[in-house]
Amino acid sequence: MSTFFGVQLAFESKGREDLRAELGRTVREHRKSTNVLAQRQCWSRAAAAMSDFLPQAVIGTWDLLRDGGPAAYEEWASGLEVMAGWPDADFGRGGSLVLVSAIFLVEAGSSADVTLGETCDIAEAAFHDRATYARLAKVFPMLNFTQVQGSGLYIAPGEGLSGFERSVLEGEGFEYLRPVRG
Repeated sequence: MSTFFGVQLAFESKGREDLRAELGRTVREHRKSTNVLAQRQCWSRAAAAMSDFLPQAVIGTWDLLRDGGPAAYEEWASGLEVMAGWPDADFGRGGSLVLVSAIFLVEAGSSADVTLGETCDIAEAAFHDRATYARLAKVFPMLNFTQVQGSGLYIAPGEGLSGFERSVLEGEGFEYLRPVRG
């Protein structure tokens, strides 16, 4: 049994190219990190960059699933990998929103699972508050990475592409995203 945890946030990137570039570097480093220390360092940088971007967050979602964790992880990961291959036109023309996604699959019942459960113990009315997303991002480096069975960090559109138009992220295929409040 495994637990899935995922966070997805769309940020206004105009004027924050430095943070977008930092997230891009962190994504590349994540793909190369093979040991626990490298994973923790990478996720610490990802958490810091996402926290810095939070004032510009416009829409997002998150989920913690204790049943069906591997299937949820695979669904998110495969969908994000497909999105990485989209042509620029699929993101809309001239958009400036960047979608950042962080996904984890952890051992059920492990300390990483307990940490996620405690962090995600949030009243439903506050699910999409900015403070909730700040809390969720801070948990990334707190996980025991010996208990993380899989993790992924994605940014879309990728480097060299403009950004999503808001209408794309509010349209078909993205109905699960909700406005970030506060």
